[in-house]
Amino acid sequence: MNSVEFKVNDMTCSNCVDVVRSAVGALKGVENVKIDPDSKHVKVDFDDAAIHEQDIKSAVTDMGYNIH
Repeated sequence: MNSVEFKVNDMTCSNCVDVVRSAVGALKGVENVKIDPDSKHVKVDFDDAAIHEQDIKSAVTDMGYNIH
């Protein structure tokens, strides 16, 4: 099990949080998604045998958000 953390500065409301959580949580191999809406940090626990870190980040950027 691996984890990755990143910041999504343009995640500005609860709907944005839900969109990011749904997009990432639906990926095969993602075990857990934690989002702190105040700091805009996203932490994802995932099985690196099933998915790569870049795939997770791509799911967020594909939804129109920028990762920092």
